[in-house]
Amino acid sequence: MALDVLFESDLRGTDLRALLEERRVVSTHMVPIGDYGVTIVSTYADNAADVDSMIEAASPKWSIERMSIVDRCLLRVGATELMFLGVDLPVVASEVKSLARDISTDRAVPFLMGVINRIGEIRAGETAGLNDDIEQLPVTGHHPEP
Repeated sequence: MALDVLFESDLRGTDLRALLEERRVVSTHMVPIGDYGVTIVSTYADNAADVDSMIEAASPKWSIERMSIVDRCLLRVGATELMFLGVDLPVVASEVKSLARDISTDRAVPFLMGVINRIGEIRAGETAGLNDDIEQLPVTGHHPEP
């Protein structure tokens, strides 16, 4: 799964593309990453600076480095889908919320939803040409203290 590859790369500090290639190989010890997962990871790798900048713009009080690895990776997957893969906000929000409930903390869910929804607002404003000052709209939800 894309989230697993992003998480492992972040945790180990390894090259994302090399790790992706390793995960594409079928192994008896691991489940290989599927085609859509490869698309997410490759797209994030190609656009990491833009995705991370968008996450930080949508969460001005929390730098990406302050977020837990799990939350950071969930946001990277969701932002990549919203920004580059044309997935609709309700679908991304539902996926991130479901995954966050399973692998993050209950307190992180409102924060993650606030950031994902804010990214959706920013993207909608970009599409409509309305983003003169993206920092004026607040992020809803609060991230738990580290």
